[in-house]
Amino acid sequence: MSSFHARGIRLTLLSVLVLTPTLDQTAYAAPPSPLYGIAWEDTFTGTAVNTSLWNFRTDAKRLSVQETDNAVIVNNQLNLLMEAETNVVNGVTYNYTGGGVVSKQKFGYGYFEVQARTTSNRGWHNSFWMMAGDGQSTFAAGRWLEIDQSEIDSQSPRSIPSGLQIWNGQEGSGNNTPSRCTTYTVPNGGSTADGLHTYGADWREGAIDFYFDGVKYCTRSYPTDTYRQDPINIWLTALAYIAPVDTGGTAQIYDNVRFYKRDQYVMNGRYGYSESGAGWADSTITGFGLMPQRYSCTAGDAAVFAPGFNQSGNYQVYIYKVVHPNADTQAEITVRTASGTQTSSLNFRTGSSGWVDLGQYHFNEASTSAGQSVTNTIHTGCQRAGAVKFVRIP
Repeated sequence: MSSFHARGIRLTLLSVLVLTPTLDQTAYAAPPSPLYGIAWEDTFTGTAVNTSLWNFRTDAKRLSVQETDNAVIVNNQLNLLMEAETNVVNGVTYNYTGGGVVSKQKFGYGYFEVQARTTSNRGWHNSFWMMAGDGQSTFAAGRWLEIDQSEIDSQSPRSIPSGLQIWNGQEGSGNNTPSRCTTYTVPNGGSTADGLHTYGADWREGAIDFYFDGVKYCTRSYPTDTYRQDPINIWLTALAYIAPVDTGGTAQIYDNVRFYKRDQYVMNGRYGYSESGAGWADSTITGFGLMPQRYSCTAGDAAVFAPGFNQSGNYQVYIYKVVHPNADTQAEITVRTASGTQTSSLNFRTGSSGWVDLGQYHFNEASTSAGQSVTNTIHTGCQRAGAVKFVRIP
């Protein structure tokens, strides 16, 4: 990549930003219900992006190359700078640079939220969205679900396009299915550029709800028996999108990004899942959410589902049963809480596949530990370790 960097422009803009007062913080909105608790957040304190939490967006797309040093912290807020700089990437000339950050952590079901103010520069595409990736490419392999909470074109600051893109997990830009909301208009003559507003997306089993300043304005279906329920990363980005493109105005600002959880889902291969015994192997049969599974036919082998709980409370506990002719007829299902243990037997050979209710239990806030878990131990036959969910109840 050859490039010419207008460093004087960046330094001038940054010096102006440093002198700008912090925007009003009152745009904060609560999650959909008090049963949700914070599981992850960044309030952008300090002097630089926290690289233990974030990767930088570094791709070339539309009219800009995204650069690491265009994502800066000013007055405890993430500022994405926009510059008139020339880069040549793979023989293509880009006349602008944007930026962004992508969470290193992956997330499943829960409520995603950020505060943001749209740039005053024309021609920029400013987005709060969730999709698997590390920022090097928006078309990498492994992406199945893209939640576009807000894709705001700065020349239309009252309009908030939202919705889903459903991919096939393969590398490349094709083979996606859009499921879009009706474009939401900021009420009362307001604008996404007039100050901080709160944007939220609640991914729950079967659907995603979209929120603006605490008001739900759209729901899109994402059925578990049709699409894979793979985890996703948080993206906060700004790129040059459509001419005319302006630079030198206000930065794209993000603040107080949070992820809340109400329920706890544990699936094999994710945080909170572990195995004991030597007989485990990858299964060709999918389970809940079309997710790959593990299986073993060795008596005594066990799969442990220990999510760690971001808040203490009562939970209804379910295990996902995958019926198969060679399945275990006497699987030992053990629920462990801080106050005791309860064991039951479950026949995975008869009936229909789906969630099986194991009862209601109280769990304490804690990191992942087998002391608060569900264990599925093989007794006779083969067992497929798919998923356990802990649904928060009042």
